[in-house]
Amino acid sequence: MKYSLKNIMRNAWNIRRTNKVSMSVALKAAWALEKAMVSAEEIGNDYAGHHRISVNDWAKYGKSRTYVSVRIYTNAWNLKREIKLGYVDLMTGSYVAA
Repeated sequence: MKYSLKNIMRNAWNIRRTNKVSMSVALKAAWALEKAMVSAEEIGNDYAGHHRISVNDWAKYGKSRTYVSVRIYTNAWNLKREIKLGYVDLMTGSYVAA
């Protein structure tokens, strides 16, 4: 699957501005986030029915993280399952799987 370079650069600049980190760390975090989003999309497509990708930002205690999960729904949009993939540490640019 192709990665959106526009989204990667946009996310990198937002990460750099909000977390006061270097551009290198911001790009690592943006790439890790984009890869997590692509893998979430692939997991969602494997299941029959509808899916949504949930991305939540969390910042407390000097840490900043973005959690990624996939929510699988039935045809009537009732929540069937939630798969938590992990989080991207925006301060170091690393991806931690759940």
